[in-house]
Amino acid sequence: MVAAMKNFDASFICCPVCKNDLNPVDRNPMAGIDSNAYACSQCNRSYKVSGEIIQFLEAHEIAKFSFRMNLMRRIYAGIYTPATRIMFLPCGGEMKARHEVLDLLEIQDGASVLETGIGCGDNIPILKHRYGAGIYFGLDNQQRMLQKCTSNLKKWNLEARLHLAHAELLPYRENMFDVVFHLGAFNLFRKKKQAMDEMIRVAKPGTRVVIADETEKASKLYSIFLGKQEPVIPPVDLVPETMLEKRLDIIWNSYGYVLTFRKPV
Repeated sequence: MVAAMKNFDASFICCPVCKNDLNPVDRNPMAGIDSNAYACSQCNRSYKVSGEIIQFLEAHEIAKFSFRMNLMRRIYAGIYTPATRIMFLPCGGEMKARHEVLDLLEIQDGASVLETGIGCGDNIPILKHRYGAGIYFGLDNQQRMLQKCTSNLKKWNLEARLHLAHAELLPYRENMFDVVFHLGAFNLFRKKKQAMDEMIRVAKPGTRVVIADETEKASKLYSIFLGKQEPVIPPVDLVPETMLEKRLDIIWNSYGYVLTFRKPV
């Protein structure tokens, strides 16, 4: 299965740092390269495959959190789905809230779909049910989330290509995806402009890009439980002037926004 996965992924992935080709490599302990890995043809970085997940992040590249935050993230990964359902209650319910975003995606049969920030994969069954066949990719920078996503996909008997990576450094070739979207936590990115530019880079010409997250109204509500948050400003001004059909809508009973625009042909 890993060998087949390598052959398939090789047509989509690239080095997230220098954007050059990656090649699957065999076990080579003398060279210090793990088995089931990819090596960059230009900068010589190597990225291992752990289970079914290609890891484009080393331990030192993953954001460091306090003990309290790490504990909260560990607990949250385990209760992510029920917690998300509770968080969506003020927004009109989880399914209504998700559909307000997912219904904006333009997915044709056999489309290549990328979700940057897939979490536990809760959007995949909805998309599969509505749109059917497709090639689904998802990345997250939290290993626990991807492990939970892998478990969920097996439980649902669904498939998606999962990668441990930063949204600001996508490990994909340019002009690869028919659909590119991000639902939730975009506000937390330190380099929002870079993350958006990366989404545009990997989208095919003509693709609609969709980004959704909470508004300041939601942030104030969550601050009751999480403490004071940074002010939320929808990233409309970060969209390049060359993009078409730029639009910002307030959704989720005013607790969220959705930003859409189209990459020119």
